[in-house]
Parts: sequence; structure tokens; C-alpha cells
Amino acid sequence: MALPAPEAYLEVRVDVPQSQVELICDFIIENITNGIVLEDEEGSATTTVIFYVPERDTRHQSLLAQFFAKRGGIELAAPSIRSRRVIHGEWLDQYRASVKPIRIAADLIVRPAWVSPTQDRYQIVIEPKMAFGTGSHATTRSCLQVIREQFQPGWRFLDMGCGSGILSLLADQMGALYIKAVDYDLAAVANCRENFDINGVKTPHEIVIGSIEKCSRDEPYHLVCANIIRTTILTMLDRLLKLTAVGGLLVLSGLLDKDEAAISGALRSADQSDFTILHDEEWLTYTVVRK
Repeated sequence: MALPAPEAYLEVRVDVPQSQVELICDFIIENITNGIVLEDEEGSATTTVIFYVPERDTRHQSLLAQFFAKRGGIELAAPSIRSRRVIHGEWLDQYRASVKPIRIAADLIVRPAWVSPTQDRYQIVIEPKMAFGTGSHATTRSCLQVIREQFQPGWRFLDMGCGSGILSLLADQMGALYIKAVDYDLAAVANCRENFDINGVKTPHEIVIGSIEKCSRDEPYHLVCANIIRTTILTMLDRLLKLTAVGGLLVLSGLLDKDEAAISGALRSADQSDFTILHDEEWLTYTVVRK
């Protein structure tokens, strides 16, 4: 059962020097919420990191304070942090007006729930929430493209960092045998469950709160997708590989161009040199054929 939406959110804006953006974004994604927006002004020395939390969830205040107070020798400038209350209904009306259908492939479209059906073979219907997208981000698009091209009926699918569940929904429509969707964010899990209901998912599945520890006793999957961030992927890479069946595919995304050396090196160190890289804007998506 989906959790009720909060009556209001806090829109939090953190102004930080551009050199610190990646470090701070990684912290927010790992500890507060996995939905962030970056806002840059031309000629500005700072970037505004924007994220949303339920109004009553004030953990972000102490977490950010601890983050900037204790960085192990890394000097960070004290940021400007602003927040404002956003009524859920008002925000939702504005957001819905901005969300459009997104074509991923010739026969695959992602559309919000209020847009009429098309003639496409694969239609993923999303009820978008404040922290979760509809396939517009480059990494989501790339993961959907890989799944559309590679996924086979009867495969087991693991969606690590599932967010809205958009990748799992395509796996369902392409004939998955079993799906497991995992996210540490309670709101993401609630949104994923809602989208599974909207799309009438029939594939046997689990949607769970947590991280890779929730898969410790699982049988290997034919396709594992982790659309997260570099630091988290590197931390769990060995376990992700173990969860991928020999000959199966491990898809890694949420990665920037500058992450290529670290990710490629870690894969080769794990004796996994059979991989391809899909580039979209400044983002990378790896498809690894598991040895």
C-alpha cells in the first residue's frame, strides 16, 4: 500500500562553490534524498544544489551541519542554506504542467499518468514525484535503452536504487521472470509501489527498503542495474558482480565522464574486462558481461 503524500515539503537550497558540488551531492544522495537538482547561473562561482524533503523531516539540518563541520582535513566553505515550504497540491499542479512524454526508442515511450495512451509496444506510465523523474535524465534514458536492447523474456531483474521503478517497469513489460526493486529512500519505495500499481505489474516481485544487504541470500540475476553514484557503486561492486549470473549483464550508471578511469579500473581489477560504455551528455552507462 502506497504511503500518503506529505501535506507539504521543504525545498532546500544549498549554495556551494562549484569545486565542492560533487562531494556535497554524493553526501546528500547517500544520506538525505536521492533526488537533487543543480542550478547554475552563468558567470557565478557557486552552484545551487536543490532537494526536497517532507516538511516534518528536519534531519537534513543536522546532517548538513555535521558534514560541513567534519570533513577530515578537507576545507569546505560554509554554505548558504535556504528553505521554503511548498504545498504538495500547488507544487504538483505546477510540476504536472512541466512533465511531457519522453521517447526512449522507436517502440518505447515514458509518459505521465495523465497523458493519453499511445500506440507504442512499450508504454511506461509514471506518476512523477518531487524526487523522482520520468526518464528525462541521461542516465535513466541510457539504462532504459540498454534494457530495451538486451533484456530477454524469462530473465531475473534486480533494480538497485530503483527510484520511481521505471527500469523495473520496462523489465516487466519485456517478460521478466522475477523483479526485485531496492531503494533506501522511503519516499522512493512508496512511489515505486504506486507506479507498479498504475502499470498493472504482473511479474512476481519485491519492492524493499534498504540497500544491497537486502539481496544477500538472492539467487543470481540475469540483469542487474545500479543507477546510483560512483562512490556507492565502487563500494558495492564486488557484491553486484556476485549477484549477476555468469554470462548475465551488470549495468552501472549515475556516472560522470570523470568517473571512467575509476570504474573501468575497478572492473578490470575484478577480472571483468568485457564491457561497453554508453555516453549521453557528460554521463556514462556501463554494460558489463559477467565472467
